[in-house]
Amino acid sequence: MLSNYIKLAWRILGKKKFFTFISLFGISFTLGILMVALSFLQSELGSNAPLSNKNDMILVPSLRLQQLHYDTITTIDTTYNNNVATYDTTYEYNQRGSNQWNSDINNILIEEHMNDLDHAADRTIFNANANHDVFVNGIKLTLNTLYGDPNYWNIFDHNIIEGRTFDNNEMKNAAKVVVISDKTAKEYFGNSNNAVGNEMYIDGKNFLVIGMYQNFGKMAPFVSPDAVIPYSNLNSDNQDSYYHGFYNVIYLKKESSSIQALKDNIIHAGSIVPLDHPSKPPGYNEIILRPETYNEMYASAVYHDDDSSKSLKIMKWVLICLLLFFILLPTLNLINLNISRILERSAEIGVRKAFGAHQSNIINQFIIENIVQTIIGGILGLGLALALISLINNGGYLGSAILKLNTKFFIYSFITITVFGILSGLLPAYRMSKLQIVNALKENSL
Repeated sequence: MLSNYIKLAWRILGKKKFFTFISLFGISFTLGILMVALSFLQSELGSNAPLSNKNDMILVPSLRLQQLHYDTITTIDTTYNNNVATYDTTYEYNQRGSNQWNSDINNILIEEHMNDLDHAADRTIFNANANHDVFVNGIKLTLNTLYGDPNYWNIFDHNIIEGRTFDNNEMKNAAKVVVISDKTAKEYFGNSNNAVGNEMYIDGKNFLVIGMYQNFGKMAPFVSPDAVIPYSNLNSDNQDSYYHGFYNVIYLKKESSSIQALKDNIIHAGSIVPLDHPSKPPGYNEIILRPETYNEMYASAVYHDDDSSKSLKIMKWVLICLLLFFILLPTLNLINLNISRILERSAEIGVRKAFGAHQSNIINQFIIENIVQTIIGGILGLGLALALISLINNGGYLGSAILKLNTKFFIYSFITITVFGILSGLLPAYRMSKLQIVNALKENSL
């Protein structure tokens, strides 16, 4: 019986070419776009290398020196005592505004006051804002260079393909060494084999390549840089104060601690940093650190708010609404198409019922047709997603981001669309199966 339903469904889909085309286009386009969007989110926010520790990370992107301004407001209340006016004067002390100075953090301040936190298992100091132009055979190549410490490789689990990373001695001695990605090796040396041991000319200096790691293609510059150099090679003399500088810091929480405990730890560390350094501009009387999780950092770049957790909530709601839009809109269109398609077949259903077809037979037939249609649309959607991902990666339309199709998300999305496809045909099929034989044969209406 099932095989007969499938054969009948195949013939109907071939006969009703217009409805079939519109339905398949809606299913495949929806699934294809959905897969590309989920692939991007998985690439950027997924807990895979080099972000396997993402859910345990806390980023401190900046330091704020703040000075609050207050106004004293006089309030006069008038009361009457024996018809004599009595004045009662009160004062309110309200905040009027503030001066703020935000920038990256001075590495000396981090090392002296933010180093040993109770809830932190590890931390790394880095500068990911350096872009250096190098020339290879007359062609300019821009390297996104990260200046970091040896702990960087403990926080981010890059796959070291060849060689090694630099150590504390090389960091201390400002050794001219660099660890590069396989993408950089291919662009600079012409191939990604045997890059270790060669020299690269970066920022007017020769650096010895001691290691190579796999490029995973992330948009955040500190996650997937082109090259990593000990930050002791970065000229920090131009840092304009003891507080502000060139660096960010990422902490990795202890297994026994919570994210919120580590955040509180960092905020407290900032609150006890001394404010008596001569480089501090006069008037500023408060230091504020705003620790963020990786997802909160990403959300803040999309929708900035002083409370990064609020930014993350807004981003989640936006993504949920977009996901529902991409799924529900084509489903509603599919319901309308199915109603129109079934209306045209009322005479056919009447004949089948006249020859003894049961209500369940009619319903099963239309459900099988929808399932076959959805499977074909899913296959086309998968092909479209792969084509779009390949086009985006090869064209570099998302910068350094590299998209990959996530099989698990494809299966979940395909199941979701299949369920909606079944539901979109169930209601009109049920109504048609209830139609009296005489009415079905007389008119093409429900």
